[in-house]
Amino acid sequence: MFPEKGLHGGLPRVFPCHRGRGFFFANVQESSLSSIRSLLLAALVLCLSATGAAADSLNRIAAVVNGEMITYFDVQAQAAPEILRAGLDPVRDADAEPVRRITRNVLDSMISDILISQEAERLKITVQDSEVDNEYRKIVQRSQLAPEQFERQLAQQGLSADLMRERIRRGILRHRLLGLMIARKVVVTRDEIAKYYEAHKGQFVSGRKVRLGLVIFPPRDDADALAAQVKSGAMTFADLAARHSIGPNPQNGGVIGDLLWSDLSMEWRDTLSELKPGDVSRVFLVEGRKAVLQLVASNEGKGQALDDVAEEIENILREPKMQERLQEYIGQLRSRAVIDIRI
Repeated sequence: MFPEKGLHGGLPRVFPCHRGRGFFFANVQESSLSSIRSLLLAALVLCLSATGAAADSLNRIAAVVNGEMITYFDVQAQAAPEILRAGLDPVRDADAEPVRRITRNVLDSMISDILISQEAERLKITVQDSEVDNEYRKIVQRSQLAPEQFERQLAQQGLSADLMRERIRRGILRHRLLGLMIARKVVVTRDEIAKYYEAHKGQFVSGRKVRLGLVIFPPRDDADALAAQVKSGAMTFADLAARHSIGPNPQNGGVIGDLLWSDLSMEWRDTLSELKPGDVSRVFLVEGRKAVLQLVASNEGKGQALDDVAEEIENILREPKMQERLQEYIGQLRSRAVIDIRI
């Protein structure tokens, strides 16, 4: 059912993480493309900097959080990869609002990270370098790339190994703080688990493998209208990918390889659950960007018993409750903090 050219056959790969919301693009492009993207990223940062009135705008203060400063350049540097991946042009008038929105969201996230770091320091919660290195190695291993290839892929996305490690450190710190302050307050009952299992029984199968195509739309595209054209037969999914996708492997139908069903996030499973091979999904969000999936091929797996998946379901149900508590907790930290936003 599956062509031989699969996960290890040279096709770009995407690994949706079933424990989180993100994924890593693991398609390795030519080094020249990486260089071009690096130059584009640098130009984007400079272009964003040029929107300030003076040369010293790079160092002007974007916000102060309990005495800790965030510079405008820091915000630009973190926003630039997001703007680049979204296909936005910061000097294009039509893109001004989404660029501003991304920049403000990045600043808000940076403020939250500082508050969490300050609270963790107050509570004497620490993260060792060895822990960060261990998690980084696991991510590289899951990508099935050599370390130097993985770093080139990060560069294509406007990231670096150091920035990735810093994100890992913040993630571990956040997890520990949540465990201490929030997790004990979040309860998932056995009844909730059983009800979820009955409602999603078809999602829990072992041994099932799917081949998927993925299209991620630029912000300016009308994703719903374009997806409707594919579903009506006016355009093929391959044409949609080639003409519009900012995701992986657009010139080859957006194919992301053969993936184990159990490795997909529950959101992806829900999106794919009603599809037959050849069908195209509804429009949904992938890391904040509109996207559609095509189920290229699928084999059937074996249904799993409730006891075998109870822990996974508990984690699925716990996540939104944790996020709700997290937002409440960050809100409490913000209410006690002295925050001066200057942009």
